[in-house]
Amino acid sequence: MRGNAGSGDRIRAWLSVGVAFTALIGAAAACSAAKESAARPGKTYAWSFQADTLGQKPAHSMAFGGSWQVSEDSTGSAAAGTAAPVPRLLTQSESDDGIAYHYLTFTRPMLGDMDASVRFRIRSGEIDPSAGLLFQMDSKGTSGYLVRVTGKTGELAFHYLLYGKRRDVKFAKIAMPDSGTWHTLSISRRRSMLRASYDGKEVMAVRDDRFSRGTVGVWTEDDTLVDFADLTATAR
Repeated sequence: MRGNAGSGDRIRAWLSVGVAFTALIGAAAACSAAKESAARPGKTYAWSFQADTLGQKPAHSMAFGGSWQVSEDSTGSAAAGTAAPVPRLLTQSESDDGIAYHYLTFTRPMLGDMDASVRFRIRSGEIDPSAGLLFQMDSKGTSGYLVRVTGKTGELAFHYLLYGKRRDVKFAKIAMPDSGTWHTLSISRRRSMLRASYDGKEVMAVRDDRFSRGTVGVWTEDDTLVDFADLTATAR
């Protein structure tokens, strides 16, 4: 009987160790998640692509259709005789792969309330010259928000993506984007209030709380070829 009792004590001891170890692992994971989700308000993340490999997509990104690569901006080269690096772009250069949407999201940081913006230049596109800014995208890159310029109708469009499927929310008239000219898309997120701006002017406000945190990215449609630059996101 004492032998059986000793065996039981050992089993209970091992179970206690297992429970404690599991709790420790859980606490560490929770701590890590808290650190990831607690970006300091005011901290800005910027993508200049200077550290990325030319001819490839940026580090820590996921591409969904299209051909994405970092390239040098031949129109914005540094002045001769200076040590300044040549400006770089993120370029989508696929026009005929039969896919309606092409987009790229970054895997970090995951932000809640935030401000984000990106400059874009539509090089060409006949079906619907379009460029967009993604935000609050989930870790799989399939769900989140999208604000985009559509040259087909001259509108700023607000959508959400759910498991890779786009859904319309709101549209507002804007001036047609000029081909080859730089324009800026910006968004602001404060709790459930989402505000979208085009070339520095607020165009629409949407109240929506489908998604509360996520990453940023960029978007094109159909046969549109686009350059993106100066992507930034600031925690609020």
